[in-house]
Amino acid sequence: MNIMVNLVATILFCLAYLVNQNGGHYIKDERFMSDVNLEHYYVIEENALSNADVLLREDYFGADEEEDEETHLEHMPNLTQFKGIIDEAKMVHQLAGPDLEAFLWNPVNMYHLLRRLDDGWRQGLDLLLQTKPCRHWNLPSMVGRLHYLQDNLPGRLELERVVGYIATLQKIYKLNPQDIAKGRIGDGVSVKPLNIEEEFQIVKVLNDKDDMETALVWLQHIYNLLAKYNPSQREELSFKLTDVLNLMASANYHMKDISEALKLTEAVLKLDASNGIALSNLRFFKSKLAALEEKGEDTSKKAPSRKMSKFERLCARQRKQKVSRKKCTLLRYGYWHFKKELIRRKPYIALFHDVLRNTTATHLKNYAYNVLSDNAWEKEEKFHPPTLSLKLDPVKLRVNQARWHVNRLHRYLSFLALADQRQLSWWGQKQIINVGLEGMHLENHKEKLRLVREYNLGKISEVAPYFTFLNDVKKGGEVVFTDQGITLHPEKGSVLFYSPVETKIHSFCPVVGGSLWVAINPSHEKKKDFCVAADEWDN
Repeated sequence: MNIMVNLVATILFCLAYLVNQNGGHYIKDERFMSDVNLEHYYVIEENALSNADVLLREDYFGADEEEDEETHLEHMPNLTQFKGIIDEAKMVHQLAGPDLEAFLWNPVNMYHLLRRLDDGWRQGLDLLLQTKPCRHWNLPSMVGRLHYLQDNLPGRLELERVVGYIATLQKIYKLNPQDIAKGRIGDGVSVKPLNIEEEFQIVKVLNDKDDMETALVWLQHIYNLLAKYNPSQREELSFKLTDVLNLMASANYHMKDISEALKLTEAVLKLDASNGIALSNLRFFKSKLAALEEKGEDTSKKAPSRKMSKFERLCARQRKQKVSRKKCTLLRYGYWHFKKELIRRKPYIALFHDVLRNTTATHLKNYAYNVLSDNAWEKEEKFHPPTLSLKLDPVKLRVNQARWHVNRLHRYLSFLALADQRQLSWWGQKQIINVGLEGMHLENHKEKLRLVREYNLGKISEVAPYFTFLNDVKKGGEVVFTDQGITLHPEKGSVLFYSPVETKIHSFCPVVGGSLWVAINPSHEKKKDFCVAADEWDN
């Protein structure tokens, strides 16, 4: 019995440890980089700062009957370090306050924020819990808030994801490490740049992810920086030049450039003749090189450690099909006129321009953000992960103005469907989604978004969704049809229509320097009595 109790206690302890290390609400899907979730991490630090302002007084750490002077002195180094974290956080929040959205959209800012929460505030909140008010003044609400903040701190997984997104942007949009280190991503600049220690930590994460190609680019950048450092500056770092060269050799080996790996290893031994890693690699690379030369194989041709997916290649495409308005067809239904650009006849993909007015698009975007944010917070203290989409039911909307704009959107799309001669049975649930830095693959969420065929009155109806773009983005956010190799750049007020029966549901490329808001209106069409989508005479 005692063994079982101890086993259960151990399991609970391990679970508590994992939750504490990886964050209380770890989000696995694309909601992680949504506007509401990014704001959540910023609010965590805001709340932590407000508690630190109240509790961080030296007399609260003074000796009492439970703590002698010697124990009190042990707090001081941590307290000094913690004050540095607080000063940095206050500076960042002061600069970010006027334009919070731009701050959250920069991945370098998010990297610093998540790392500060994980490294600095995790220990800092422990320190605040040791103050006299928390230990002796019977303040359960304050203690509870501190414990809640601790449980919701992001951990290693969140930090690795942000590094992964930075690497993806670097490959798709051909960003160089110099600009990323300075926080120049898109049109914005981060509050503070990456220092060389943080750049080396990014390399370690990329190494763990086997993204050697991107890691090698960063290592070359770090090597160039170290060449400008004097010996005293190098000694202050947690890593050495030989560590960088060893990692560069390893990256070249994984990319099948054995000759370059051997040269870099020899360069390490010139700096440190007793370097154990280099001595081991030297023997291995020489034997590997000899074996390949004996077979007559190329030993210096680099091969990427990870090939870009078709989705990434389409996002990286320089020429994107944009709104030209030179090949549009004017559709008319009554007094309604619509500009239609036929992207492809089969499968049928059409883009309609200037359908929704700017005022309605902006109002729906702002309304969706405010409601998702309000729903995520319980009594402005406890956070729940945001939903993937916001459902729009005009009957249940409490705000009259929002109801009016939702009805306007429905009216526009109804007349658009009639003008395009679509045979509709009924409209599905209207929703709004938010696409951020990681993009979104709608195929993975088609059941949640109701983008599937449905039964009604004993008949099957095929879904045919309308996607209305509620804002413009400066870079990224393209609509990608991987099967057809089509990339479209959305514009505010435009509407995309196609049938998922004929093609897979599209994906969105990562959005740089902002986020994209899209209204989804699934329509259900009557099935044909005889013809099917693959009819040979259907042109």
